Order: sequence, then C-alpha cells, then structure tokens
Amino acid sequence: MKKEIAKFLCGVTAWESFSHLSLWLSDELPITLFGITINGSINTIEIITFAIAAGLLGYYAWKK
Repeated sequence: MKKEIAKFLCGVTAWESFSHLSLWLSDELPITLFGITINGSINTIEIITFAIAAGLLGYYAWKK
C-alpha cells in the first residue's frame, strides 16, 4: 500500500515539475496566482525540487 501511494505522489510531483517547466519554456513569467508572484528564480527552484522529489519517490516505489 505504501508503494502505491508513493507511485501516485511520484506522478503528482512529476506533473508539478513539468508544469513549471512549461511555464518557463513558454516565457509566461512572472505570473501572479492567488496573490503570489512566481518569477524565474522561484520557478527554477520549484522545477528542481519537484523533479528531485519525483525521482526519490519513483526510486522508492519501484525498487525491488
């Protein structure tokens, strides 16, 4: 059961990383959502953080 939850969270964090990457590639920054301004620096940190989290969760979920 724990590995299934990790697989789900791996997908969620991978999607978040992809979403922030697409914002960066589309040159739509800075953007303000719910009163929070996301600029290039914050977006880069979010891309890296979510990608690392997805990698770690994926490793845990699919290791033997």
